[in-house]
Amino acid sequence: MRSSCVLVVSALLVACGGERPSVTELPSGGIAAPAQPATSADAADQPAKVALVFRVMREGGGGIDATINQVDPRGQVSFYATVPNTGEKALDKPCDAGQRFQAEPKVAAFLRGPTQDCAERVEFMLFSTQATLQFIKRGDDASKGGDLLVAQSNYGTAADRLQYAEPAKARQLRVLSTVAAGRALGVTQPVQGAGGSEQPSPEFKDRVRVFQKQNGIEATGDLDARTRESIGRMQLRGGAVVVPPAASTGAVSPASAAAVAAAPALVVTPQAVTPAVEVRMSTVEVLATPASPQTAAMIHANRARIVK
Repeated sequence: MRSSCVLVVSALLVACGGERPSVTELPSGGIAAPAQPATSADAADQPAKVALVFRVMREGGGGIDATINQVDPRGQVSFYATVPNTGEKALDKPCDAGQRFQAEPKVAAFLRGPTQDCAERVEFMLFSTQATLQFIKRGDDASKGGDLLVAQSNYGTAADRLQYAEPAKARQLRVLSTVAAGRALGVTQPVQGAGGSEQPSPEFKDRVRVFQKQNGIEATGDLDARTRESIGRMQLRGGAVVVPPAASTGAVSPASAAAVAAAPALVVTPQAVTPAVEVRMSTVEVLATPASPQTAAMIHANRARIVK
């Protein structure tokens, strides 16, 4: 009886210019079956939702246990999560845009690194304190031996690695790198100021800009990693200073190669006590140390280029 009524109403609507309504077939009982709620067994089959993953790796390979802190715009730090020694921690709650995080290693053998922005995967690489100390030692040994090319490179690398964990010592090392690089480029006064307020001098920044332009580097006047690497490859050929391409054979001067070969290899090994980071050389010492014969000849050639 019900289906015939539906047909009659439908026919009347069509006759009057209306549209035929859609007819939904009902179960034989005439009543739609209600939806069945998911059972606990079905929910157990669904994998847990992962919205945020922290990954903390250490220099030398492998994970490391660390505390993840949130850093607000004022630099204030608050606890956010703990990462086990596997180096990975998954959370079911995503982070918010604008949040920044920092990984604090639970052992002194590794250094705190830069903050990272919110993402689905937030990854950190923590440098070894031990390997960083070796960069400083290489810089000291090269500086005392008058090889300013090796000194500026190693001091600068150590400063980059320490800038988030030991900013004051990183600044000292950056000044030493500036002095060594400036001397190698023929700059008379690489830094100005004293007592912890040293800054690259205008003369140094101008000379670095010239060097950067000559070697296809953005001319910022800053002694960045790429500029240090290029200065480290300077060679004296026929009285002229050249910077061979990084991939070329013999890109490192004989004096630099000897200094690196004599330095201890960079290794990362577990140790019970991690030595404190110390900066033993001073700006005055790096300025006063006689340059090696090869470096002295290069300094003379660079000064001649400045005069021209």
